Amino acid sequence: MHRLLQRQISRFLDGQAAMPEGLSLFLAAVNEAYESADADRLLIEHSLELMSQELTERNTDLRTQLVERQHAEEQLENLLSLLGTTLESTADGILALDKETRAVRFNQRFVEMWGVPDEVLSFWSHDSLMQHLLGQVTDPDAFMEKLSYLCQHPEAECYDTFNCIDGRVIERYSLPQPLGVDNVGRVMSFRDITARKQAEEALRLEKEEQKALIKKLEEAHNQLLQSEKMASIGQLAAGVAHEINNPIGYINSNFRTLGEYVEKLFRVTDAYERTESALAGQALLDEIRMLKQEADWEYLKQDVRDLLRESGEGIGRVKQIVQDLKDFSHVDQAEWQWMDLHKGIDSTLNIVHSEIKYNAEVIKEFGVIPQVECLVSQLNQVFMNMLVNASHAIGDSGRGSITIRTGAEDEMVWVEFTDTGKGIPPENLKRIFDPFFTTKPVGKGTGLGLSLSYGIIEKHQGRIEVESEVGKGTTFRLRLPVSQGLPNTL
Repeated sequence: MHRLLQRQISRFLDGQAAMPEGLSLFLAAVNEAYESADADRLLIEHSLELMSQELTERNTDLRTQLVERQHAEEQLENLLSLLGTTLESTADGILALDKETRAVRFNQRFVEMWGVPDEVLSFWSHDSLMQHLLGQVTDPDAFMEKLSYLCQHPEAECYDTFNCIDGRVIERYSLPQPLGVDNVGRVMSFRDITARKQAEEALRLEKEEQKALIKKLEEAHNQLLQSEKMASIGQLAAGVAHEINNPIGYINSNFRTLGEYVEKLFRVTDAYERTESALAGQALLDEIRMLKQEADWEYLKQDVRDLLRESGEGIGRVKQIVQDLKDFSHVDQAEWQWMDLHKGIDSTLNIVHSEIKYNAEVIKEFGVIPQVECLVSQLNQVFMNMLVNASHAIGDSGRGSITIRTGAEDEMVWVEFTDTGKGIPPENLKRIFDPFFTTKPVGKGTGLGLSLSYGIIEKHQGRIEVESEVGKGTTFRLRLPVSQGLPNTL
C-alpha cells in the first residue's frame, strides 16, 4: 500500500528535481508503519496457525475419547444387562440397601416372595416398602435391628432365619461387602425354606418316635435277648475256640513241613537247571540221582499231595465253623423270613457241639416239614437254649442222649428236644419260664434262657409245652405256625 502511494506521489511530482522533505518524511513514516504492521500480521498468522493445529489435535483427542467412552458405555450397558439378568434369574429374593439402610434395588423374586402390592411398586419408596415387609414378620424390631447392624458393619457375615406371621420360615444370607463399594451398604438374599423346615421337623419327630419305640422294644425284649445270648456265647467261647484252633494247628504244622519239602524240591530243580548246558555230563546226572535219593523223591511227591489235601480239609472245617456261626446269628437278617428249621437246628448243633459232645449223643429224627416264617436268629437262640439246657440236665451223671424230633400238623410244625437228664421237680416245673428263675450254680446261667425262649415262641404265635419226670428226663415241644400272614416266596 505504501509503495503504491509513493508511485502516485512520484507521478504527481513528475518533472520536479527533488521531493519535498516533509513529504519524504511522511512516506518514510508510512513505510515504517507498514513494515511494523507486516511483522504483527506475521506473528498473528503464526499464532493462528498454532491455535489451529492445537484445535485439530484437541478435536482428534476428543473424537478418540468419544469413541472410547461410547465403547465403555456399551460395555457398561452389557454388564448392567448381565447383572440385571443374573439378579432376576436367581431363585432367591435380592434386596440392596444403601449406607443408611434404605432400599435401593430388589428383584422380581423378592417381590413375589414378600407379596409386594402394585401400589407400592408403582410409586414405591423406602418407607412404603419397609412398612410392607415389617408387617409380615413376627418380630419387626429384631428384623430392622439386624438390617441396621449389617449396613453399619460391612465386614460382618449374616446367616439366620426368621418367621413370618403367615407361618413361613425365611432364610436370610449376606456376605461382607467388598472394599471400595461406597454406594451400597448391604446386599441381602432371602429364601423361603418353609418346606425344608417342615420336612426336617417331620423327620425329627419321626426319628424321636422311632427312638422311643426302639428303646421300648430294647427294654422289653432285646436287652434280655442280648444278655442271654452273651451268657450262652460266653459258655461256648472256649469250645468254639478249641474247634477252630485244632484245624488251624495242623494246617500250620503241615504248611511248615511243606515249606521244608519245597526247599528240597528247589535243590533238585536247581540241579536240573545246571544240566541245561551239559545234559550229557555224567557227574551232574549222578548228583541229581543222589539228591533224589537223599530227598526220598517219590515219597516226597506223595506226601506233598497228602499235606495239601489235609490242609484243604482243615481250611474247609474252619470255613464250615464260620458259616455255621453266621447261619446261627443271622446278624444281617433281622426281618421275618422263611426258614428251613432243620438247617437252623444243624447250624446250632455245630455251634454248641463242644458244649454237649462230652455229655450226650445227639439223635435226630427229622420228619417232613415245610419252611416256617420266622425271625431266624431268634429261633436259633431258642434251639441253642434247648440244647444247652438238655446238656446241663444230663451233666456229669454219665453220657446220655438228646433226641430231636420234628413234624407237622395242619398249619403248625413242632420241634421236640428230649434229654435223658435228671428231670425237673414238680415244684419247679411251674416256674421254669419265670424270668431269673434258675437252679444252676452261680455263674452257670442267668435264669433268662427259658423265659426268653417262651417270649420268642409267643412272639411267633406259637407255644412251648414241657413234660418231665425226675430221674428220667425232660421233653420240650415247640409248636409254631407255618406262616405269620406273608406269602412264601421261596
